[in-house]
Amino acid sequence: MPSLRNILLAVFCAGTSLVGNNALAGESLTARKIVGLGCHNTNGVCFVTLDGSAFGATLACAVGATNDFRFDNADTANGKRTYAALVAASVAGKSVSVYLDGCTSQGFPNLIYYYVAS
Repeated sequence: MPSLRNILLAVFCAGTSLVGNNALAGESLTARKIVGLGCHNTNGVCFVTLDGSAFGATLACAVGATNDFRFDNADTANGKRTYAALVAASVAGKSVSVYLDGCTSQGFPNLIYYYVAS
């Protein structure tokens, strides 16, 4: 009878073999300052501009390499929390690290998660 460890290992290996190459194509950005942010007043899209070199070229978004990322869900509880944390980071002069993957409805790199450095 197979052990639980062997079963979990088999499930993990099978799952990772089903993941396509593009699923791991996101970009990590570390310790960047926010130099601009805002939201559209007609929908739930917010945008953030970071300092440093352009990013997002590997994501194949319509805008290409940029210093902006966006998130489409700013009108949800998670989006409001994200925007509030990023505003606080900007005002306090804190650095942020973000992980971007995929593209927003406007063709910009899409925010997956963020971290505000203390």
